[in-house]
Amino acid sequence: MKVNPISVNPISGFPEWLPNLKLAEQRIINSIREQYELFGFTPIETAAVERMEVLKAKGGEDAHKQIFSLSNADDAGSSLGLHFDLTVPISRYVTQHCEELIFPFRRYQIQKVWRGEKAQKGRFREFYQCDIDIIGRNILDLIHDAEIPVIINLVFEKLGLNGYKIHISNRKVLAAFLLAIGVIEAESDNIIKIIDTLPNDGKETVVERILAKGLTDAQVTKVFDFLSCISIEQAKQSMVDVNADLVGIDELDQVVSNAIILGMPKEKLILDLTIARGLDYYTGTIYETFLDGKKDWGSICSGGRFDTLASYFSTHKFPGVGVSIGLTRLFKMMVDSGMVDVSETTPTRVLVTCQDRQKYLSSYLGLAKTLRTAGVPTEVYFNHDSLREQIGYASSKGIRFAIIAGDTEFDNDTVMLKDLLRKSQEQVTGDSMVCTIKRKLEA
Repeated sequence: MKVNPISVNPISGFPEWLPNLKLAEQRIINSIREQYELFGFTPIETAAVERMEVLKAKGGEDAHKQIFSLSNADDAGSSLGLHFDLTVPISRYVTQHCEELIFPFRRYQIQKVWRGEKAQKGRFREFYQCDIDIIGRNILDLIHDAEIPVIINLVFEKLGLNGYKIHISNRKVLAAFLLAIGVIEAESDNIIKIIDTLPNDGKETVVERILAKGLTDAQVTKVFDFLSCISIEQAKQSMVDVNADLVGIDELDQVVSNAIILGMPKEKLILDLTIARGLDYYTGTIYETFLDGKKDWGSICSGGRFDTLASYFSTHKFPGVGVSIGLTRLFKMMVDSGMVDVSETTPTRVLVTCQDRQKYLSSYLGLAKTLRTAGVPTEVYFNHDSLREQIGYASSKGIRFAIIAGDTEFDNDTVMLKDLLRKSQEQVTGDSMVCTIKRKLEA
């Protein structure tokens, strides 16, 4: 009986990069990690699996629908699921370990998350997030909200992204304005979420949806006039005109001013009253980052202030602020746009060839050990193939150097160093081998 082979086709939304892409992705992760640590953030990792009641504590219905549940898993009667972001887990983590942590707690977390949404171009169901959060105990000074855009600015500078702008607002601002023009508080969140879809759905669609919520034409006109404000001074005056609460706009003014003092380029920090962040745990400052000329990319980094999220797990207050880079999506778009060098297929820099394995195996291994001890990634070719085939292997993998040694070389304590990139070779002594290779790699 003929058995059909098991399908090895990829599962939609679950990327598996080839080695050249994985190496490029890893370089980006390392660069992000370096910048996070430069600002004093400490790495942590939380479990991929959380209790469903933890995952559903906050985030809104849209997020809850995307949770991957583990139907055959059980923890003392609790259903379990894969985390859909890293903000809910960090709030649970801080609550659990609050007596062991030092506050304000500055952490970064680079982990995969899972969302059961429909896979589409530029969207994944399994992807890396690169998060930073600053969490206080009882209080968290607004100066920390100002730190966040400064850090993200430096991260994207190091990644070589040009023309990015960090859009900033405060959820209290739009909520206060809506309340002041007569929108009932119970509808405010829904209206804000509709406005948040403006970049994707367009003004006409958003207006229709807002009108369907019961707003009058006059109210809608006031809302869009307010959303068009391009400066904090202009927005504040509009709020004064309708007698709105100014707490949010004053907070926003303070955050923007401090961010500029901390080194944020003024031209890269843009007031944008239309952003709201879909997840409902944000309570104050919010951020979205966009690339000029890449509207279809959407936000490449987002986040904000969450003052009450941990209240679902504790009677203590742990206010926090942070942002997340959806790395997998950003990386794929950078690759497709030619912004990332993906030519490297191996970390190996040197291949030690074997001309006479039976006689000189220990010597070949010794050469590799010397190079690795000096921090030079090295392979030894063990198959019984011709020298030509060994050089072909190195060349096809993109290995820069091949070391060739036989009777003549070992008798004279030398090796032949072949530079496959420059198409040259030279005889070097065993003592100078490492220095020569390092000098050429750094040139």
